[in-house]
Amino acid sequence: MISHVHYFAFINIDFISHFVARSPSFVRSFCSSSHSALDLTILSSFVLSANFATSLFTPFFRSEKSECHYTNGMQQVRYLKRLIWGQQEICYYDSDLGFSVACTELGRPIAEYWNRLEWLSYLWASVEKFCSYNYRRFKNITVGRRVKPRVKISTLKAESSHRPSLLVCSATGFYPSEIATKWFKNGQEETAGVVSRELLHNGDWTFQTQVMLETKPKRGDIYTCQVEHVSLQTPITMQWVAQPDSAKSKMFIGIGGFVVGLIFMVLGLLVYQKNKKGEDMHSLLPPQVFIHTLG
Repeated sequence: MISHVHYFAFINIDFISHFVARSPSFVRSFCSSSHSALDLTILSSFVLSANFATSLFTPFFRSEKSECHYTNGMQQVRYLKRLIWGQQEICYYDSDLGFSVACTELGRPIAEYWNRLEWLSYLWASVEKFCSYNYRRFKNITVGRRVKPRVKISTLKAESSHRPSLLVCSATGFYPSEIATKWFKNGQEETAGVVSRELLHNGDWTFQTQVMLETKPKRGDIYTCQVEHVSLQTPITMQWVAQPDSAKSKMFIGIGGFVVGLIFMVLGLLVYQKNKKGEDMHSLLPPQVFIHTLG
């Protein structure tokens, strides 16, 4: 499990290069950020500007990213703090090493500042104050959360009989994100023609993904999509059986005939019930008496 803390800023490379060389106080302010209220994800932004010729300045994107890596719960916790400038990492701190390392010349004075005792003391404590704290706080809603996937198979028929059809196995609404999806044809795993789409966030702490299989199905072929997930005791399997067009037509005709027959049967039953009700009402009427006179 990895948690991240991001700090972003827009700044100018000429601006920082000038002050890294001439102003140690600027380096301190550049390296330091307020960490008084850390959460799993914290976002703050600020803009630094100076009254210099604007033609000399090009905006750069500065991000400070903290990561917590957990192994077997909190048996082993690793804290990484990275400083990224213009999409390039310039220095980082690694709790496994116990000190900071410069990745570029621009990051060297920053790494040296991070390696001062007062800053190292803070970084050493971050393993407990940041990583372990957030693990305990969010364990129940992150580490222990399990949501089972919903699986279905859909087909995309090829426009030409010479081109393969596409079988799509969709898994939706699952958590955590790790999931394994396999295709089988007549019991044998298929690897050729298998394409996995990018894992997508649903926005509700669940994920979805699709794994597609390009194939030319023949009559009677059985295709199986198998999905494995930590929330499942046994894998979910869905099957799709290939049928020729003639068989499909016969199936639809049979279904149509069954529906028509069912309608006539219901109508006949209604007529019968109506007639029977009329006979019952007739039997309840008093007998009719006719009197005739002779003479």
